[in-house]
Amino acid sequence: MKILFIRTQNPFFESSADANRFSGLLKGLIERGAEVEILVTRGYNNWQEFKCNGIPQGMRNLNVKYTCTVFNNNIWYRRINAILLGKPIAAINKKYLRKYLKKQYDYIWLTKDVIVLREFLDNYDSITAKTMMELNEFHDIHKSVGAIGNSMQQATADATNDVFCEAVKKVDYFAVMTKTLMKHYRKMAKPEAAFSHIQMTVDLQRFQNVQETIEYKKPYIAFTGTFNNAKDGVDILIKAFGKIASKYPALHLYLAGFWHYDVPMQEKLIKNLGLFDRVTYLGVLNKEQVPAFVCNANLLVLSRPDSHQAQGGFPTKLGEYLATGKPVCVTKVGEIPNYLKDNESAFMATPGDVDSFADAMDRALCNEEHAKAVAIKGKEVAETEFNLELQSDKLYQFLQDKIKCPLNKQ
Repeated sequence: MKILFIRTQNPFFESSADANRFSGLLKGLIERGAEVEILVTRGYNNWQEFKCNGIPQGMRNLNVKYTCTVFNNNIWYRRINAILLGKPIAAINKKYLRKYLKKQYDYIWLTKDVIVLREFLDNYDSITAKTMMELNEFHDIHKSVGAIGNSMQQATADATNDVFCEAVKKVDYFAVMTKTLMKHYRKMAKPEAAFSHIQMTVDLQRFQNVQETIEYKKPYIAFTGTFNNAKDGVDILIKAFGKIASKYPALHLYLAGFWHYDVPMQEKLIKNLGLFDRVTYLGVLNKEQVPAFVCNANLLVLSRPDSHQAQGGFPTKLGEYLATGKPVCVTKVGEIPNYLKDNESAFMATPGDVDSFADAMDRALCNEEHAKAVAIKGKEVAETEFNLELQSDKLYQFLQDKIKCPLNKQ
C-alpha cells in the first residue's frame, strides 16, 4: 500500500493535537507495511527536522519531500515567511502539487490546506489515486464566538471553508473521529464515499516509564492546549482554581500551550483573583516535553465548554491525560460521557459551571486513594478505546479492503 500524505508541516516534528494524531496513524500504517511519502509545503519547524530531512530516527518505509527550504521556528519566522515569501512559496507549491497529485499511489491523504485542496479540485480528473481525509471537527467551527481574531482572518477562514466543502464532495474515503461527525459529513460527501470511525488515538508508549522532573513546583495541576476560552474554557479553569486555592495553598496551576487573544483577559482575571504567584503560563511544549509535564502532575484538567466544536470533536489531550494514569477532571461535553463516568474513570463537571468544575477538582484532590483508583480506571479507558495500535489496525484494514474497489469519478 503506497500513501502520499500532504500537509503544511511535518507531523512528526510538530506538537499540535492534529500533528500527534497524524503522526501516530502514519506510524501505525508504516508498521503494518504501508509505504508513506509526506509532501511538506511550508518548510521546516526546527533545525533538528532539517538535519534528519524530516524522517524520525529508525523509521523505515517513510520518505519526506519538502517543497521549500524555510524555517518556521516561531510565530515571527512564520509571519516573515508569509509576508516576504508567500507568493513565491505558493507558486513553487503549485508546481509540486500538480506533479505529485498525478503520481501513482494507492491513496492520497489530503488535509485542510486551501492551496492543496484547490490543486486537488483543479486537477481532479487527472488524479488516478484514491483520496482520503481524516476528519476530527466540524468544518465551520471558525464561525464560533472567539474562534477567529479579526475580520481579515474570518474572511480567509470562510474562503478556506468553501474550498474544503467542495473537496469533501469529491473525496473517496474518510476516517472520522466521532459518530456525530460521521453523521454530519455523510450528508456532504458523495453517495459512494466510505467512512470508518477511527477514534481519538493515543500512543500509550509515550506516557510509560516517564522520569520524575524537578522543573515544575509540586504539587501542581496541568493543562495543555490553546489558551482559548471558547474552545477549552481556560477562564472557567482559572476561576475554579481560585475557588479551591485557599484550601490547597501549596498547589500550583501550569498552563502549557498556544497563545490566544484571550490571554490578556485571563491575566487580568488571575491578577484580580490574587493568583499571580499560583498560575504560570509555560508556552508551547515540544513533543518530548509533554509526557514529563503531564505524568508528573497531581491533576490534569480540561474545562471545555459546551460549544459547536465540542459537540463534534474529541480532545486529543483528554486521551493523553488518561494514558498517564493520573486523575483527570473534564466536563461532560460531546461524546466524552460515552467513554467516561463521573467518580469512576474521571472527575466530571457541568460545562460552563465554575462551581461544578471547582467541586470536581476538589473531589480529585481531597482523597488521594480514591483519586488513584479513578485514575487507574481512566487509564484502562485509554488502553481499550483510544489505543493507537487498535485504531491503526482498524484504519489499515479499512484502506486495505478498499484498494481494489473501482475509482468512481462521477
